[in-house]
Amino acid sequence: MKELNQLMQAQFDKMCERGKLFRSSITGQQAWDLYLESFSPIDDPIFRDPKSSVHNCNLCNNFIRRYGNVVAIDYDYSIMTIWDIYEAPKEYLQPCKILSNTIASAPIKDVFFETFAELNSLPYEKTNTIQSRYQLGVAKNVKRYTKEEADLFGVVKPNEIREFNHLHLFLPNQFVQNNGKSIESIIGDYRDDKNVFQTGMEVISLDTLKLVRDLINQGSLLDGATHLGKVERMIIVKAKYDTLSPNVRDNWCWDSSYKYQYARFKNELIGVLCSELSEGMELNKACQNWNKRVDPVNYMKVTAPITKKQIEEAEKFVIANNYVDSFSRRFANIDDIKASEILHVNMGDGKLKEVSMFDNVKATSTRHKRTEFDKIEEVSIEKFMSDILPNCTSVEAFLTSKQEGNLVTLTTSNVPNSKPIFKWDNNYSWTFKGNLAGKSQIKEAVKSAGGEVNGLLRFSISWNEDGLSHVDFDAHAKQPNGTEIYYSNYKGYRNNASGMLDVDMIRPPKQGVENINWVDKSKMPNGKYIFFNRNFDGGSNTGFKAEVEFDGQIYKYQQIGKVFNDTKVATVTLKDGEFTIEHHLPLMEEEYITKEIYGIETNKFHKVNLVCLSPNHWGNNNVGNKHYLFMLDGCKCMEPIRSFHNENLLPELAAHRRVLEVLAANSMINPLDKQLSGLGFNATVRDELVVRLKGSFQRVIKIKF
Repeated sequence: MKELNQLMQAQFDKMCERGKLFRSSITGQQAWDLYLESFSPIDDPIFRDPKSSVHNCNLCNNFIRRYGNVVAIDYDYSIMTIWDIYEAPKEYLQPCKILSNTIASAPIKDVFFETFAELNSLPYEKTNTIQSRYQLGVAKNVKRYTKEEADLFGVVKPNEIREFNHLHLFLPNQFVQNNGKSIESIIGDYRDDKNVFQTGMEVISLDTLKLVRDLINQGSLLDGATHLGKVERMIIVKAKYDTLSPNVRDNWCWDSSYKYQYARFKNELIGVLCSELSEGMELNKACQNWNKRVDPVNYMKVTAPITKKQIEEAEKFVIANNYVDSFSRRFANIDDIKASEILHVNMGDGKLKEVSMFDNVKATSTRHKRTEFDKIEEVSIEKFMSDILPNCTSVEAFLTSKQEGNLVTLTTSNVPNSKPIFKWDNNYSWTFKGNLAGKSQIKEAVKSAGGEVNGLLRFSISWNEDGLSHVDFDAHAKQPNGTEIYYSNYKGYRNNASGMLDVDMIRPPKQGVENINWVDKSKMPNGKYIFFNRNFDGGSNTGFKAEVEFDGQIYKYQQIGKVFNDTKVATVTLKDGEFTIEHHLPLMEEEYITKEIYGIETNKFHKVNLVCLSPNHWGNNNVGNKHYLFMLDGCKCMEPIRSFHNENLLPELAAHRRVLEVLAANSMINPLDKQLSGLGFNATVRDELVVRLKGSFQRVIKIKF
């Protein structure tokens, strides 16, 4: 037995060097039965009890039932077992051979881990959490036989002491979990990863993955570049899968999905697109579905798949209808705007200022907290424009970090009086920050991952913005009825509740985000909804950020420093249709944080040089959503921007939208010093702006949109 155990440990060490252990679908009990049945009568004689034998030992029974079916996957994706011992002592040769062949030919069922809590409860050895390896099974025991036992069978003598050696192994600590999770939960996660990964390999074709890569490179998928690296990685993985013999593919999937950050690729937003295309969905329809899922507000701004013939037809139409000059565009400036469209202008007193060596020395900023303006007078934008603005000699707007998405720039044609290309009768247009046609109502991080952010209640976490958090964080929400929403019910509903985790990430290479939201209050029971973040794999990290949103209010949190286990963020209570919140982490007071956007600082008042409507409502035009534009002094877009957006083009040009989208992407306008940039507000979107006014008297008001 000692020699067998030494050989078995050497084999087990080779298996552990592969870094991944699994359990065979052959059960531990089946392995034990095979073990006993494989001995010849000569090699397994009766001992003491006529119903027992030398090898029918309770301790060895326990060991084989617990560990006899542990396997590893070799470099050629064949199964390695602890019974692959070809130079075993003669009496064990047949059992080892039969167990090795039987287990190696059976499919894998699960991963193998032990938990520290379980090992600590077993009588193998005294344990602690810093051991480099742990004992599995009992190595030996000593027994003194009584006179009654000796008289019963006559094999042993009274008071005879015998030492028995048993099967046992030593397991490296990398296979011992100490994160507080049950072993069932741990292996369930790995099993789900493998099943999703393998389904993706079977359902999504290599040609589809290459097509999606081309669509991203062409610009046909909104925010597609975020997913390009993932798709390229899956191309390599899928190409490997397709070369494998069918009889090793299951083993390969277990091996390849093990702690693989893209194991659940099929369930991610980009994976859904790949599945749709592989299942035969028409290309344009699949692309449109993707873009709407990513950002319903701006889905039209991406490049649709185009052909050479379409390019030729679009070029011919633009030339034939005298639109060539109209597509040569630039930043607009104050001199371009007709006086009739200017509702307010304040460009200074016209006096020249002498240059001073101290011009670049800035005074200490007078900053304000947004909460300072909670009690001030509120007026509608309509009342402000009709009754208040005409009497103002000076308007200053208070810029906040939250208004970064409101930043907007006016553009126009390089050629005066060129033929209008838009649905209105002038050649002016506008572009919001991020090259959007309008302020996006999607929270960027969750949106780019495909999460829903327009529900009644939302809990989101994000991490690894600095690239230093190599960790699998998980957003959890415990509901009043005791059910918990987390990765185990990813994109699924339970217990007739409306809560769902719709974004799940595992050790993301860049910023990670997870999102839980509720969309139907009638399915939400009254009580406490407890939100927390879990460090699933114990990975290194520098903390995380979190948001809770309901009733139009966003509460932001940040945990700085390594997070080890669970961190409670907040508890939201639903009672009689009303939400209240209890904070467990300190709120981020963003009003104290000042940053520079478009060349000007937040949390300060800035002079408004120009107030006007968006060009689609100049003159007699009344086309589409009205925007109110407040152009700010010193506000400058510093990046190339789109010169036009397809949704604004005339119908005759929109017929060639796919080609013109490529044109827009390839003819970005470079910024100039002389430009009109500031804040834009959609008349149909609820928003607000604090302004400081001068005229017959001074006051501060809040404009409500």
